[in-house]
Amino acid sequence: MADYNSGIAIISPENRYVAIVEVVLFSIIQLVQFLMRYNQEWRYWHHRKQRRPARCFLYSWWGLLGILSQIRIADSAMVISNRHPNKSMLIAESVLQTIGLSPLLFEVSLVLLRSGQAGRTGPGNSRYPKHVRFLLHFFRFPVIISIVLVVVGDCIGIPGCMYAGGAVFAATFCFVCGLVSWLAVTYRSVLSPAGHSCVMIVLGALPFLVVRVVYFLLAEFGPRKFSPIDGSEGVMVGMGLVMEVLIIIILLLARAVAEPLWPAKGGPTDPEV
Repeated sequence: MADYNSGIAIISPENRYVAIVEVVLFSIIQLVQFLMRYNQEWRYWHHRKQRRPARCFLYSWWGLLGILSQIRIADSAMVISNRHPNKSMLIAESVLQTIGLSPLLFEVSLVLLRSGQAGRTGPGNSRYPKHVRFLLHFFRFPVIISIVLVVVGDCIGIPGCMYAGGAVFAATFCFVCGLVSWLAVTYRSVLSPAGHSCVMIVLGALPFLVVRVVYFLLAEFGPRKFSPIDGSEGVMVGMGLVMEVLIIIILLLARAVAEPLWPAKGGPTDPEV
């Protein structure tokens, strides 16, 4: 559980250097994911509303990886701006660190949904049956509920709430790992080659996600050295920052395989549609 004693909280120079690196890295990630996502939204447009540049911009800038980047930039900016944070700032930093996991896991859901639409344009047109699409949407709810329970329990000091949230989150993540593995095996003959490659790439991100999730749980329930606020900088970088950057790169690659930025001649539309 985080210690919000502002009387002894001092942001170390090493933490500030890490925060500066985070601002630079996530600013680059925000720009790259925006350019890629805008191109993909414009070319493939799976929404029921009419395609327009403003809507493509909205879906791209405020995509889940974009939201994650903005959360990390905001969190790092708070660390850089105040070497002696008060209790409110410590709580805000802890909350931002925790909720950043939800858009990362939501992006896994969206990339897997896109794998079922690989090679196709327009709304719907997924190769996955309805129950699989339901599962890919459904696991987002226990993710956000569990993270809210952890955040609320941490902020108001209710350990039971934190433990319940941590247990639900761990169980949901195990379900996600099983779901991705099941899709990779069961739907190999159903998906297009690009769609199955997308699922396999997401499967390759799971080991890094495991490390990131373990770090999240240790930060909430483990020793002080795992605290993202005043813990070990090496642990923070190795289990937090590096893992997140690798996961983001893999998810961007998976989406690019499912929805190529430069489609082959003849257009992206599947002849089966």
